[in-house]
Amino acid sequence: MCVGEFDRVLSVDRDIVDDPYPVWGAMRERCPVFTEPRFNVVVVTKYDDIVDVARRTEDFTSILAAYGPNAHDRGDIPARLCALARTAGTPDAPPPGWVDQLLDAYVPDLQDQLQHVDPPLHTHHRRIVSRWFTPASVIEREPHIRAIARSLIERFADGGRVEMLDAFAGPFPATVVADTIGIPEEHRELFLDWKEEIIGNPEAEGSRSTSQRYRQIRELFGSFIAARRVEPRNDMITTLVQARTPAGELLDDTAILGLLMLFLGGGQETTAKAITTGLRLLGERPQLQDRLRAEPERIPAFVEEVLRFDPPVRGIFRMARHDTTIGGVDVPEGSLVQIMWGSGNRDHSAFGDADVFDPDRYAGGRHGDRPTLTFGHGVHLCPGAPLARLQTRIAFEELLGTFGRLSLSDINEFRYFRSQILRGLAGVWLDLEPA
Repeated sequence: MCVGEFDRVLSVDRDIVDDPYPVWGAMRERCPVFTEPRFNVVVVTKYDDIVDVARRTEDFTSILAAYGPNAHDRGDIPARLCALARTAGTPDAPPPGWVDQLLDAYVPDLQDQLQHVDPPLHTHHRRIVSRWFTPASVIEREPHIRAIARSLIERFADGGRVEMLDAFAGPFPATVVADTIGIPEEHRELFLDWKEEIIGNPEAEGSRSTSQRYRQIRELFGSFIAARRVEPRNDMITTLVQARTPAGELLDDTAILGLLMLFLGGGQETTAKAITTGLRLLGERPQLQDRLRAEPERIPAFVEEVLRFDPPVRGIFRMARHDTTIGGVDVPEGSLVQIMWGSGNRDHSAFGDADVFDPDRYAGGRHGDRPTLTFGHGVHLCPGAPLARLQTRIAFEELLGTFGRLSLSDINEFRYFRSQILRGLAGVWLDLEPA
């Protein structure tokens, strides 16, 4: 059943990447839990099944959460996990228990000890960084974040034709993340690459240029970590340098580096993609622009619907720790599983008229019975969600306040980054008319 029909669901072919929603919708109806043949990944598309997997940390590990089947340059054990995952459910599969054996060998030396580990270690590291993302902390930083947005908009405030990813949507969250982490201004050019297409692209993973850039970033972060041990500052690097393990020991440089790399990439990529998606939706709806200018208190609800309707993360990966089931479908030990947040957000059983963009869906603070899956679900719910929402809201408040019309240019091709994990426009051109 469904074999041949949805075999390309994890491809980065242009038709799938630019609009995956028809494929996901058909899968939800006919085979919501489907093992695609190229990577032997179990793709989960219905809201309730996605939530179920996200909650079952005892059955599904997050070890390859943001790597998927393409962990070629992530170390020996991730590569072995990916290779063995392709044998899950076949006669070539290793004896039972091999997943936990590799996890026991890998986790102690794992760099990213937040996104790619499970409780209780995940719980401890999340607690360390959470002070930077509480609602109160985020609101306190709003004036500074708004000043960053305004300084970028001033560069093109006269209007005209502007490519918004390069001019604003990319550098805005990138600068906020750099400030939060504590990256000195003289080193930011290397770090602030918001047009990365490598993550989740099996045709580009492990490229020489990308590996070289990451090596340079790791070396610089190492120097920043050493400097904060001598001279603490009010930044995330200092928070991590001063943090301790449950045993009372200081975090080692490997753990600190992994957490910094996570927030460097995740904080830039996703918010930039959310802003460009929102700009396209606004450009297609001039009357909505007028309404939001007249009633800016409606912008938070607009932002929430942008995040639901076309989220910046397609889906993320888990691995079955042992033989189990998803939605009544058998899932062998070692199976890679992709839970498709973007598909769950369009599930009609969870959201009424889910394929319709409704800017009033969350008006008045309504959120309904089902939370959106844009920032994940369960223990791995994105800790940076309050900051992402704030930045996206500020972006639209400032842009709509500065310009009387945001029109989509006729040169737009609306091409999306080729990724199994992320979803976002590679660029969006606007013709801007000052207010």
